[in-house]
Amino acid sequence: MMVTNHFFHDLGKWIAEMDDPRNQSYITYHQTDLNYLAILKNVCGQFSMREMEENFNNENCIHTLSLMSGNTRLNEMPHYDTLNYYLERLSPECLSDLRKKMVTSLIRGKHFNRNRLLGKHWRVILDGTGLSYFKEKHCENCLCTERQMPDGKKKKFYYHKVLEAKIVLSDRVIISLGTEFIEKEKEDVSKQDCEINAAKRLMARVKKEYPRLPICIQGDALYAAEPIMQLCRNNHWEYLFTQKDTRQKLLNESFEWIKSGGGAEKKNRLCKENGDACYANHVEEVAGKKEVMNVFEYEYETEEEEGTKHTTRFQWVTSIELTKRKIEEMVLAGRGRWKIENEGFNNQKNGLYRIEHLNSKNSNAMKNHYLLTQISDILMQLYLAWNPYIRELKQTIKNTSSGLLESFRGLTVTKEDVSYISRYTTVYLE
Repeated sequence: MMVTNHFFHDLGKWIAEMDDPRNQSYITYHQTDLNYLAILKNVCGQFSMREMEENFNNENCIHTLSLMSGNTRLNEMPHYDTLNYYLERLSPECLSDLRKKMVTSLIRGKHFNRNRLLGKHWRVILDGTGLSYFKEKHCENCLCTERQMPDGKKKKFYYHKVLEAKIVLSDRVIISLGTEFIEKEKEDVSKQDCEINAAKRLMARVKKEYPRLPICIQGDALYAAEPIMQLCRNNHWEYLFTQKDTRQKLLNESFEWIKSGGGAEKKNRLCKENGDACYANHVEEVAGKKEVMNVFEYEYETEEEEGTKHTTRFQWVTSIELTKRKIEEMVLAGRGRWKIENEGFNNQKNGLYRIEHLNSKNSNAMKNHYLLTQISDILMQLYLAWNPYIRELKQTIKNTSSGLLESFRGLTVTKEDVSYISRYTTVYLE
């Protein structure tokens, strides 16, 4: 509650201002009751609605929820059917707008300015993942894939997918900036076409919501294509994408030709592995491309148990002009994308939130559950980044959420506690 009050003092007010889809003559619970309930479900590691219902239904939980939401008349915990009824009707744009207010508050607060790339650009990473999978068509928004079964027959499977834009605020705080649900595609659309189209829509939305934010878009080799680069240029953004010869074969050949002719710059003993970097600016002039393509690579050797040496090599393409002074930070940024993508969605799928769990079969409620998970994740990451005891004890995120659940169920929060938090909130981040 202290961390939430410090960074988002008006969070309750923002929730109350959302367009309530329910008939106001028949409602018992405020919007703040239901949204805080969903946030606490995620923060306390309750994977299913039934699990939430069983663990939250006690006097302490009801009292604390009423203090958080500001509803002094709350005397009973909302049933999960009530929460789903609300989320089935709530527009996902309301929760997207709530997240926008939270992210804007963090950016304007200048808490994380020192972590910008080259002191200027906010790193925004594009990454897609599957959410739910079905043997039969679930709704009109389902995507379709065909798999070959052990008996040799082909079978169709249906799934929901989402594309995320995550902004890197620090090494410990990487939060959702924008979401695009991949849907309404034909069944024969490939993964690549589907993600690229979603990326274009998502980038347009991010530009509309954050028109003046200096951004460097990052992504894997899928996005290292001129249409995406052109969109970045039109939006006055920079880009940094993984480069593979299978995606940009001519670009890779041109860079190798420049290296063999001695036209590439080199810098040695970089990063913790003491590896070597090599870069060349404006390779697009040799490759016959229209967009700016500055290519750089990084490689280092590791010794395996058998005594043999193994070489690891990475390559990227960017619109940022490369120099010996910038190259190490660019290498760290490029390598950080892979770590963030894997740890980010892996934690949400297999760690605390289990985003693949189906909390509702309704398509609109599924979207809202997902967006509430992203909002909860913002609060949880800030809490983890601030709490010094978690870092000292090296406590896992699962144990942290279990501790929060135990606190929510067992400890009484008084009005004096809330008053103290409101007046004396001080939060220091790394």
